[in-house]
Amino acid sequence: WLLNALHTALGGTKKPGSSVIQRAFQGFVRVTTVSAGEDEESAGESREIPFLYLTVDVPSAPLFKDALERNIIPQVPLFALLTKFDGQTCQEMMNGDKRKYVITKLPPYLIVHIKRFSKNTQQFVEKNPTIVNFPVRNLELGNYTELSEEDKQKGVNTKFHLMSSVQHDGAPDTGSYRAFVHFKANDQWYELQDLHCNGVHPQLISVSESYIQFYDGCAKA
Repeated sequence: WLLNALHTALGGTKKPGSSVIQRAFQGFVRVTTVSAGEDEESAGESREIPFLYLTVDVPSAPLFKDALERNIIPQVPLFALLTKFDGQTCQEMMNGDKRKYVITKLPPYLIVHIKRFSKNTQQFVEKNPTIVNFPVRNLELGNYTELSEEDKQKGVNTKFHLMSSVQHDGAPDTGSYRAFVHFKANDQWYELQDLHCNGVHPQLISVSESYIQFYDGCAKA
């Protein structure tokens, strides 16, 4: 919502790249839909759609507890969630259709939304506490991207470095947010919450309950 509002406020139109928001954050993904009842290997119907951020789904948290009756919080690597975009993994829709996704154009700056919040059958908001492990530097998206020949010849970079990670703490209705931000001038990471700013080790960021991540695809390793 915020990105679309900024895009419109800055004079953006439906034409791709018509605002600084789209030029910075817009990429393209090819969606292939196989109708219900058809073989998963069939060609299906493909179309390319723009995106301003990628949404990845977190697997359901286990319902059991450990020997000390503590809730077990699982961990999963970000790369396991990104298999959604490998062009091979199928996601089944409510109507039985199956969809495959693959990125066809990467933006200069990539936003990844880790889908932690959902509504249950009683329409109450629930939060998935699963910890998503991710690299702070050199997030390689080559396995989830089918670049055009033009982009291949240009040597388009498929590696991204983390710039910022927003984390949600606590229950979905009473929790709070904090951000981890990389300051390029001194190559240090900082934790920001309200008016508080403290230095933090990057190793702690990669095992946090990250909710939204911002990556820079322009920086070089």
